[in-house]
Amino acid sequence: FFRFTNSALFCRARFFLSVYVQMASSSNQTPSLLVRYPVICFASMISESCTYPIDCTKTRMQLTKSHAGILATARTIWAQDGLRGFYRGLSPAILRHWVYGGARIQLYETLRERFTHSDGSMTLAERAFCGALAGGLAQFVGSPTDMVKVRLVADSHLNSPPKYRGVLDCGQKLYSEFGVRGFWRGVWPNVNRAAAVNLGELATYDQAKRMVIQTTQWPDGPAVHSCSAVLSGFVSSLVSTPFDVLKTRMMSGGHSSQLSCLKHILTHEGPLKMFSGFLPGWARLGPWQFIFWVTYERLRKELGMPGF
Repeated sequence: FFRFTNSALFCRARFFLSVYVQMASSSNQTPSLLVRYPVICFASMISESCTYPIDCTKTRMQLTKSHAGILATARTIWAQDGLRGFYRGLSPAILRHWVYGGARIQLYETLRERFTHSDGSMTLAERAFCGALAGGLAQFVGSPTDMVKVRLVADSHLNSPPKYRGVLDCGQKLYSEFGVRGFWRGVWPNVNRAAAVNLGELATYDQAKRMVIQTTQWPDGPAVHSCSAVLSGFVSSLVSTPFDVLKTRMMSGGHSSQLSCLKHILTHEGPLKMFSGFLPGWARLGPWQFIFWVTYERLRKELGMPGF
């Protein structure tokens, strides 16, 4: 990965982003939305593309009523669809991060600026509040793209032959069947899950980064970003997995409310099912956050922007 950040492709992308930043920013000012947003989207696209097979496996684990493990689920996907099966739904997943990912980081940094005290300090509770609020608001806006992604992943598991031919076909059929409101079906467990993820991810990464620097006296570089990303990945996975299970079940069309979905899972499948997909979720969030934060921080540094 570090070799990639020095590759010709990364350097070209960095060049075009640097030109854009120079056009969109003014000297001696905090980077604006127009400056930060494309940098966030580029880093999110790289992270999502690298880790999507793990996310696809996690979603399939949550859809099945058996207690199949990671390897068994991956073998099933391979047997049914081959390598393409692991990337089914990648396009709306990347689109989702262009909407949701860009908005959550931008909102968090904006809220952090408002909550930072005059001496530059900020409590963990304040960071957690900013992370949860930013994640919830961003997910509400980006929920339609998440709905399309979940439907495409569930389609190959539930229907043979598949019901949807692609992203546009899935969107058109969702609109024909449910109308505009159908794109926000299951939005509240989705918002709850996103708030939990970002409470764990953004607040933990932000706090951990400063604690690692203070404890180790390491420079603000890849080593600090890596340690902070792995820790935030574990915390966000732990607190968000139950919400993720509810979100996946509701978006796949199985239940009409969070309460009925929760009752069904606890009654028929047991409380441990609420943490189904934790290991692949953590296995995905760890690498995802590592790739995202290292890429994002590297781009910010190369473009003359301050660290996160």
